[in-house]
Amino acid sequence: MHTQLVIVPVLVNGLRSVYGMMVLVPTMSKYPYRSSRKARATTLLGVMLALALMPTLPAQQSSPDDITAARKALAGKQFGPAKRMFAAIVREHPESVEARLGLADAELGLREVEAGELDYRRVVAAQPQMWIAHKNLVIVEAALGRWSEFDRERALLRAARDRNAPGISTGDSDVIDSFAVHGQRWIVREYYEPAGRSLVRYNFESFRSDGRVQEYISLESAEDAKQAVTGGQVLIGPEYRSYSSIKTFALNWYTGKAHGSIALYPNGEPAYEKVRPDVLRFLRWQK
Repeated sequence: MHTQLVIVPVLVNGLRSVYGMMVLVPTMSKYPYRSSRKARATTLLGVMLALALMPTLPAQQSSPDDITAARKALAGKQFGPAKRMFAAIVREHPESVEARLGLADAELGLREVEAGELDYRRVVAAQPQMWIAHKNLVIVEAALGRWSEFDRERALLRAARDRNAPGISTGDSDVIDSFAVHGQRWIVREYYEPAGRSLVRYNFESFRSDGRVQEYISLESAEDAKQAVTGGQVLIGPEYRSYSSIKTFALNWYTGKAHGSIALYPNGEPAYEKVRPDVLRFLRWQK
């Protein structure tokens, strides 16, 4: 029996490489290039054996420094670089929930809401109790105007708080929406339980350049809000009326110098989808 020199491709991360390694495999003839079908089959068997015994070379792996750098870019609101870094990590490690979440956060920061939704959905499919992903899905669905999905995600978060699920607090408030009117950015905050002296359910907040709130609109208990207000009252919209039931809600506007009533909801808490257009209508009229 003779041997034949054969170049076997090296496997890198399970894929063929352009490089190779040389192995000796047995042949049945001293003239290897004139060997019979049986000899060629034996040669092939030797190649397969060499491949089976050959170690697979690892691909270049991302390091902990890579995800640290990506997180730093995200925290600095450098959403473009953060997206590129997280996307590279996800390509190498598609099972990494942390990297996928970072990628979704960067996409949301870039207002690529459709892409962000897909990646947040992948995160919660892998880890259903990743509450921050569910919270950000609420914002995404509001931006897309998908109100049934918006309500479904909020109901899921409320149910988690109702049962005291780990990782989510009943004392938290959730940002559920964001929009701009006349170039002024507003965020919307929802409270799990009505908060403060006026039992606030939602706060629509606008901020100054220094990060302090300059103006806000609250959906709150009409009666408790009236009792909490001091000084004069600026009336905007229908005349303010008092209701003894906490189930009567008012949509009230506040700045450091003035406050007023925008709308009343005497039949209990209105759906957010009802309150939002009332706020937008007021803000557009105000300017």
